[in-house]
Amino acid sequence: MSRAPRSDGVANREKVLTAALRTLQRDLAAPMAVVAREAGVGVGTLYRHFRDREALLVALQIRSIGMVLALVDEVLERGVTGIDAVHEFLVGTVRHGTELFLPHHGAPVTTDPEYRSLERRVWAGVGRMVERGVADGSLRPDLTARDVIIFGSLIAVPMPGVGDWPEVAGRQIDLFLTALRPGQSPAGGRDAHPGEQRVPASRTIYSV
Repeated sequence: MSRAPRSDGVANREKVLTAALRTLQRDLAAPMAVVAREAGVGVGTLYRHFRDREALLVALQIRSIGMVLALVDEVLERGVTGIDAVHEFLVGTVRHGTELFLPHHGAPVTTDPEYRSLERRVWAGVGRMVERGVADGSLRPDLTARDVIIFGSLIAVPMPGVGDWPEVAGRQIDLFLTALRPGQSPAGGRDAHPGEQRVPASRTIYSV
């Protein structure tokens, strides 16, 4: 029987991931030695947790998509209306924005099975928010999960040079939600595609 990870080992790994996130947000090409120095650990310790640079990048993405999934699950469990669920999801995305390391935010696209599994669950959860809103009449019928996720990707990370980002992003969310209410013109003048709310197997979260 395998032993559970020691608590100090788990804490050390999280410390390394936090330092790696900050380092790679500044410089995606930063070498592992720089990441180790920022984390205050030796390079050997870094490689004990992550066999190579790719493993570190994948771990950061899994950590990030896990945060997004936890947010989605939390919102769905509250049983609020569809439009309120979308609002809470977008606000939470902004709240977690600086902690996210995902493809649309500069991370490389990954085909890691664990990441893909979590990603599909995020798409399914956001799809349920949309379906709930269409059913309860709070969201326009041509809205798709992709619409919500793309918008979330655009506002999650603060724009350079824009101060008070939560307030700025909050206004964009309010404007977006106004456009999501029934009775608005169809997006882009196209007809709705009912199957578009389903989870595409190859979709990459926050990719446009």
